[in-house]
Amino acid sequence: MMKVWNKVLLASFIGLVVAGCDDSTKVDANLDKAKDNAEQIKDAADNKADQITDAAKQKANELKKEADVQADQLSDKAKAIKSEAEKRADALTDDAKAKAKSIEQQAKQQSDQIIDQAKTIKESAISGANDLSADAQTKTQAIKDSMKQNPPAQNGVAPASNETPKTNANP
Repeated sequence: MMKVWNKVLLASFIGLVVAGCDDSTKVDANLDKAKDNAEQIKDAADNKADQITDAAKQKANELKKEADVQADQLSDKAKAIKSEAEKRADALTDDAKAKAKSIEQQAKQQSDQIIDQAKTIKESAISGANDLSADAQTKTQAIKDSMKQNPPAQNGVAPASNETPKTNANP
């Protein structure tokens, strides 16, 4: 853009110099006129540059505002996603706690069943042992009573039995 203005200025200046060479007063007047034209062109170029700069600043501000709006929207989306993730994590945690509690209750029930079975087995074993002990005492008492009725021989002779001795002779 500036090159175009520079070319216009140069062409104007050359045109003024060529046209005004016949008279020195004309040259000075034309030179002043060329200077005025150059200043006007320079002012116009400065104004145009200022307008372009202002337009660029305005466009940059608009883009910045749009970027801020988009950043806010993305921030809101990120917050929503984070909130949803936290909700899901809480739900998964609650589910895991519920499953752990259920497993704990099942383990306790199984443990209680095993303890009950062990108690039943223990009671059965104690009852069986008591029965065997009572049976052994009864048999021991029977043996003692039998020994009181038939005391053993003290001379080393075998105790008498209720059986009659067998002989080879016929009666």
